Amino acid sequence: MENNNAYTISKFKAAMQCKCPRCRTGKVFEGGMFRLKGQKMNKHCPHCGLKFEMEPGFFYVAMFVSYALNVAEFVTVCIAVSILSGGSESPWLYLTACLLTAIILAGVNFRYSRIIQLYWLTPNLRFNDKYYGEAYKKQA
Repeated sequence: MENNNAYTISKFKAAMQCKCPRCRTGKVFEGGMFRLKGQKMNKHCPHCGLKFEMEPGFFYVAMFVSYALNVAEFVTVCIAVSILSGGSESPWLYLTACLLTAIILAGVNFRYSRIIQLYWLTPNLRFNDKYYGEAYKKQA
């Protein structure tokens, strides 16, 4: 069955909305980004059935991506605090700002580190337009 959709969502927009990298329709995560119960990732795409964790330990790379995101956030926050405080030399000011940033953005980093891995660091996982949109019905 061929998909006749004239429009498909862009790769960047699908990644920002945490959609499945194969169909760009199904959700990768359940619930909101700032859930107090923790983040819950679907095991399979609810639309096309793609198994997200392709092998045991698949998301270990996401830890390194999360580390890179945290470093970028800390550098940005420290520069902003330095500018806004007039060059304060108090280490507690910078430490507090970095800790608050890490706590507030923990859910964002968790989600987007996995999304970055799925979209850009997994070489054999590509968008397939036959799975996109409502024209595709998952086989039972």
